[in-house]
Amino acid sequence: MTALSFDAEELLGPKGLLAKTLSNYEYRPEQVEMSKHVYEALKNGTHGVIEAGTGVGKSLAYLLPLIHYTVEEKKLAVVATHTITLQEQLFQKDIPFLKEVLPCEFNVEVFKGRGNYLCLRRWQELVQGRGNQLGLVDNLELLSRWVQETKTGDYNESPHAIPWELWSEIRCEKESCAEELCSYFGQCFYWSLRHRLGQAHLVITNQAMLLADARAEGRVLPGYDGVIIDEAHNLEEVATSTYSHELKREGFLAYYRTGTQLQATLRDIVPEYVIQDLNIILDELIREAGQYFAQMEHLITGYTVPLTEENRPHFIQTSLPKHLKDIQNVLKDCNLEEDGEVSGLLEQFALFTERLLTTLDLILLGNDPDFAYWAEIQNGEPALIAAPIRVGQLLEETLFEKTPSVILTSATLSTNQSFDYIQSQLGLKEASGLILGSPFAYDKQAILCVPREAKNPNHPRYTHYVAYLILRTLAYTRGGVLALFTSYSLMDEVADAICPKLDEVGYTLFKQGEGPRLGLIRDFQDQPRSLLFGTNSFWEGIDLPGDALRAVVITRLPFTSPDRPVTRARLAAIEDSGGNPFLEYSVPQAILRLKQGFGRLIRTKGDIGGVIILDERILTARYGVGFLASLPPARFTRDLEELRLLFGH
Repeated sequence: MTALSFDAEELLGPKGLLAKTLSNYEYRPEQVEMSKHVYEALKNGTHGVIEAGTGVGKSLAYLLPLIHYTVEEKKLAVVATHTITLQEQLFQKDIPFLKEVLPCEFNVEVFKGRGNYLCLRRWQELVQGRGNQLGLVDNLELLSRWVQETKTGDYNESPHAIPWELWSEIRCEKESCAEELCSYFGQCFYWSLRHRLGQAHLVITNQAMLLADARAEGRVLPGYDGVIIDEAHNLEEVATSTYSHELKREGFLAYYRTGTQLQATLRDIVPEYVIQDLNIILDELIREAGQYFAQMEHLITGYTVPLTEENRPHFIQTSLPKHLKDIQNVLKDCNLEEDGEVSGLLEQFALFTERLLTTLDLILLGNDPDFAYWAEIQNGEPALIAAPIRVGQLLEETLFEKTPSVILTSATLSTNQSFDYIQSQLGLKEASGLILGSPFAYDKQAILCVPREAKNPNHPRYTHYVAYLILRTLAYTRGGVLALFTSYSLMDEVADAICPKLDEVGYTLFKQGEGPRLGLIRDFQDQPRSLLFGTNSFWEGIDLPGDALRAVVITRLPFTSPDRPVTRARLAAIEDSGGNPFLEYSVPQAILRLKQGFGRLIRTKGDIGGVIILDERILTARYGVGFLASLPPARFTRDLEELRLLFGH
């Protein structure tokens, strides 16, 4: 890498820098092509969409041009991953390697949400008495050394597991942060990191933080010119969550803490009656909030309850908006223009009040047609939610129009060899597109089997056939089977059906919900004679190279449940506009999900195995052609016996 130009071949080619550095280096033309595409988009200030098949090595393919661009142009760039896990992988594995081999110096910072960092003020408050009240003394003693030694205050770097009830008491939170007014501001982990971001060439964050910054009009991250969004097939879901509004008991507790802190600051500065009025209203507000959310628990009879004209009257019976307006009136009596510091804290609390009142009005009134409204239970607590039906326009206005170059990448972005669907959903009107196949020889390494015994999920004995075919798959592979489900109910039914037979032949079943996700995956990997059942998150993010995974069973095509309120609203919106919601939304979503599931199988050039699809609709339904056309070119068969032959049994 020179100071003036970027040459992907010099870095990634068969005689390039990495080939000279790594003894086991594998040249991948796809990786070189992707790297060139990323650099051109950054230099030209254009947007891009890149689908890079499994094995391309997309992390290095975008990090190398990104680093070169930031050093060359003296500009900040951002990588936004889907998960904190991938953030850590880039920062702890890829970045140290590149710092060692590249002939240039560059600074990289990892930035997570505020709630991932320890608040020293809240820690001291807890240590000074409240820990006894909460029954957390043992945990406090265990954490004291870490608090004294940590340089980051990052929750994930604690050597001990921190119970949520403790972490929620000591983590940073926006609502009760006095920033410069805090006596610990000079030592604050979060604000120290915020300061360092300004000196970085590259910031590694997550999609939620990137969009939170975009929503806040750039008040979180320093100004950046280039963005790589990795695992971008998740961006619509992340945007839906980020741009949603939520009402929870936790939010009112944070508001109460902030108000209490404000009272202490204002004492002896404003008239006593102001403090008294504020105290009375805050106490009444938190009492009313407790009663309101207790009432919500009885109204939410299922996992989710859509807010409709019929049931909404039951959810709006609250005086919370009145209390917040009363607080606004009290705050008007605080004329502190001469005291800049205290005025700043007062302004922060006033903004918090306004945001909370706006959210209350939006959800309780429910008169904005661009939102879907519902109530649900989150971690045992009731929550009221308003989620945007379409996020495309929001992303266009807050991210794509304001950032010179945004590049989306993932192994699954195209449907039928086109980016039309993903670009439409995300509001990305103009972008250069690039589809890169995997360097793996799928025709030799994998088979795609839709067994002759496969049935339509509506078949009355569908569960029986799924159980039967999973057992046959297991017999042919002799372990290493990952079965992916679209519902917990089918997963549990199949597990109940096959467990007695597994005991007879000495196989172990690991099932989602029976332990931590990472622990289940690790146990599955360590025990050859085993199988793993999972839903939802198990369709992606599982990397099991080698003999640990020999077959992936797709129990049914992964259509998103129309029971989700936001999904139902999106389908209705398409229908109202004269479109076909099933073909325009449900099918493309399911194709991308299926590609993710398929991608669990082949992770290295030495892997072999089969993807077994037990839903006959992929062959019998007209839309099935689109599913098949979007999958890697594995050898197709209807004979499950070929799986046995593949492994030479």
